[in-house]
Amino acid sequence: MLEMTLERLPADDPTRALVLAALCAELSIGTSLERRQALADEAIHIAESSGDDATIVRVLNLIHVPLHVPVLLKDGLARTQDALIRAERVGDPVLLFFAAGFRADTVARLGDIDEMNRCIELQASMAERLDQLPLHWLNIWLRGMQAQIAGDTDRAEQLATQALQVGTDGGQSDAATFFGAQLIIVSFQRGTLGEMVPLIEQLEAQTPDLAPPLTAILALAHAEADRTQEARHLLERFAATDFTLSVDALWISSMVCYAEAAIECRDPHYAEPLFDRLAPWADLLSTSGGATSEGPVGHYLGGLATVLGRYDEANTYLARSAAFSDRLGAKFFAARTNLSWGRMLLERAAAGDADHARDLLAQAHTAAVAHGYANVERRATEALRHLV
Repeated sequence: MLEMTLERLPADDPTRALVLAALCAELSIGTSLERRQALADEAIHIAESSGDDATIVRVLNLIHVPLHVPVLLKDGLARTQDALIRAERVGDPVLLFFAAGFRADTVARLGDIDEMNRCIELQASMAERLDQLPLHWLNIWLRGMQAQIAGDTDRAEQLATQALQVGTDGGQSDAATFFGAQLIIVSFQRGTLGEMVPLIEQLEAQTPDLAPPLTAILALAHAEADRTQEARHLLERFAATDFTLSVDALWISSMVCYAEAAIECRDPHYAEPLFDRLAPWADLLSTSGGATSEGPVGHYLGGLATVLGRYDEANTYLARSAAFSDRLGAKFFAARTNLSWGRMLLERAAAGDADHARDLLAQAHTAAVAHGYANVERRATEALRHLV
């Protein structure tokens, strides 16, 4: 329908910009980035030529998700800032609601926690003002990601459940899918992700468009449950594609899930190509479109470098991940990084490594006990036994 409409609209009609942007949004997952970029570029050109702020903001909001990929993050930062400024100038609360949410989603990947929180609160105020269930739903699950970053699993679960109820009441057909995605992260942090395999497999079957990222999560779930044979089987399937995924908003979160599976399988055959693909994004936070966060990419690079025996490189990445997590106040990600860092130091066994490893593992264990991160606690306990 959108393509047929485009055939009938003049090239300079401002409405054409909105149709192009809507088509771009509908192609967010599983299509080529080049096609989405071409649609977005034409939409932006027509919208800017119109000089109408409202049209420009609507276009920028529509193209956010389809272009929310690491290679375009710099453009995304500029566009979301522009959209937010224009939306505030127009004074339309709906435009401002979406502009604030997409800005929060973008800056989260850079770890700009203050700007993320500011935009989430601005979005929440627009949701309260408009009092529409779909808008409440969107803001609640964005706040769920905020809780995931903080490592507050109880609040993250509460918000995911609340979002499910509000989304269902508001007629959102994918409310259950978002709930499942957020519950998976809660289980990941609590160390019970292995128990979620049936749910992940069910989601994989019910949402074929999302099958590739769900397969990545399935590999992670098996690895978290120490079922390395099953995880390795999924890694081998991924390797047969030359480790290729659609470059979309779920790319980075899917890649780090496979990376964690490769780390726990301790297999350089998978670790090296995954390292190469993730290395350009070492200073980013892995997120999936405002619904979930999987932690600093540097954490996964440190683990992959450890598997490859490149211990000094691993040390650098893990130190950066630890500093990143501390800056965000991300308790779970900090505990996981301390665990990986301590395990790496035990392997490297250079002068002073044992004492440093003991401190890091003890910190990971203490945080895990305090906040209910069962897998981190278990693995830190096992690693500490090697120091006795």
